[in-house]
Amino acid sequence: MFVSRRFVAVVALAAYSAGAGIGAEPDLAGYVTLDKAITAATGRFHTSESSAEPVFLGLAFATDAKGRLTVAEVAVDSPAAKAGVKAGDVLLKIGGREVNGEDAIRDLLADKYPGDRTRLSLLRGDKPVEVTATVDALSRPIPDSRLRATLGLQVAVAKDGNGVTVAEVASGSPAARAHIKVGEVLLAVDQADLTSPESLKTALAAKRPGDAVTLTMLLAEKRVELRVSLAAEAAESSRGAGWNNRAGAYWTKAGYKVAIIGVEYPDVKHNPTITPKAWQEAMFGTGYKKTATGQLAFGSMQDYYQEQSYGHLKVEGKAFEYVEVSKKRAAYDTGPRMALLTEAMEKLMARDGKDVLKDFDGVFFIYAGERFQAARGSLYWPHRASVNFGGKRWPYFICPEGGARMGNISVFCHEFGHMLGLPDLYARPENPGMEGAGIWCAMANQAGNGRPQHFSAWCKEKLGWIKPTVVDPSVKQKLILASIEETRECLKIPVRADGSEYFLLENRRKTGFDESLPAAGLLIWRVVGGRPQLEESHGVEGPAGPRSFLSAVPFPSPANDSFTPLTTPSSRSQLGDGLSVYITNIRRLEGGRIALQIGYEYQ
Repeated sequence: MFVSRRFVAVVALAAYSAGAGIGAEPDLAGYVTLDKAITAATGRFHTSESSAEPVFLGLAFATDAKGRLTVAEVAVDSPAAKAGVKAGDVLLKIGGREVNGEDAIRDLLADKYPGDRTRLSLLRGDKPVEVTATVDALSRPIPDSRLRATLGLQVAVAKDGNGVTVAEVASGSPAARAHIKVGEVLLAVDQADLTSPESLKTALAAKRPGDAVTLTMLLAEKRVELRVSLAAEAAESSRGAGWNNRAGAYWTKAGYKVAIIGVEYPDVKHNPTITPKAWQEAMFGTGYKKTATGQLAFGSMQDYYQEQSYGHLKVEGKAFEYVEVSKKRAAYDTGPRMALLTEAMEKLMARDGKDVLKDFDGVFFIYAGERFQAARGSLYWPHRASVNFGGKRWPYFICPEGGARMGNISVFCHEFGHMLGLPDLYARPENPGMEGAGIWCAMANQAGNGRPQHFSAWCKEKLGWIKPTVVDPSVKQKLILASIEETRECLKIPVRADGSEYFLLENRRKTGFDESLPAAGLLIWRVVGGRPQLEESHGVEGPAGPRSFLSAVPFPSPANDSFTPLTTPSSRSQLGDGLSVYITNIRRLEGGRIALQIGYEYQ
């Protein structure tokens, strides 16, 4: 009887999810732990991510009668021209390595950055010639380095709706130098009338630091014009509410201090059971076991980040008493975007003093009640962004209190990851072909019920919590990898020498906050284009991969115990011209360790 291979594979995966997994202990002769691994030679690979901007010499080639690679043209002012290469030269070696055809040149230059020097071995007539060329970028895109322009003041809607009232002036700012005072009314910027704080932001959006603008002020009931030069504001990403696809400056300090501002409304009050003390315990406590409304907890946000960072990052702060804002809850969903946040901060300062937020690094806004049903991108959608207040740009995140059931730390930990500079790693709903990280990274689809899983190895490296061991895929070795939750061990295997594509290997166990993982084993992350994507052992490719046959996502599985250019999934470079990566004989050992071989090609 004919049985399809796909049917057999599905049956095997189902059996695997039912409990198969660790086989007999393999012979570990010749295996070493990661601390004894042969690391890649210094300078062999660029270990930080690269934009993969290609370099060039400025040579065009032809093949002579003897089949040799001969220079046909030398581009004017190119690196080769400056080095003295001439038409008719035969190119023998680049950097001491033989040139076996024109296609090999790109590989030989793959580990070079613009400005790097490389030796060219030539044959000019019958005479060997050695020259040194300084390679250059094929193109030089201009980075967008613009900084936001600012007046250095905070404003509120004027009582009569005509202009905006100055609420605060930052010391040393353009507004302060122009002697603008709190309480004065700003009517227009460059003849554009102002009606709200948002209209001021719009008026300045196209301006650059150093630009001069004309401010129309209402002083003693007379219109007065002032000429003011704008200053630069820190260009921190304002990350839209909802999808965050951009990594910011990564927070690598040892501590982060959070101010928690609870917000309630005339029509929606906070649950009296969920006190500031309850938030203090949930966010900054140690050994947090139960929420204020009685649900099981598995640790505080501080507990979570202590485990994630191996004790490096301490999350601390203060939960303030709730402040009540002036409008009903729904009104802030349709009004000026930051109105709720600035009003809450104003109320807090009016009650507790103008220096109440001094020394805090960021703000967590918790709004009263259950989650407000709003579209992605709205104020009430849980998100991280920044708000201008008091002459400072405050990073913040916002989430609901939960109403009858206190919110747990799962979403909080994800949003706080954005405060540390991490991007969203889930698939964008509007892009059906996009592949996210699924349940395998808390910056994608975090596990619920207050036990969020660990970040991926990529996230941990970005935050400086791990330092992967870099190995050369061409150097054969047999390695034993301990779990990343307990040891920080991680392997980095370059796919391209310029750092534009590489693999991160981490051994994940169901322990601690990773207890909720659907399976344990070796996760292989391909990092390309500055974004990690999971290579699933089961071989189901595309967007469905991370959420299919969850027990067989980690290696090894019945589908694969190897990851090579010939397997599915394949280790071949997505950018082309990559190194051959062979990771074979992947085995799970007793105690949760992983045995694997690098560079062994089995026929």
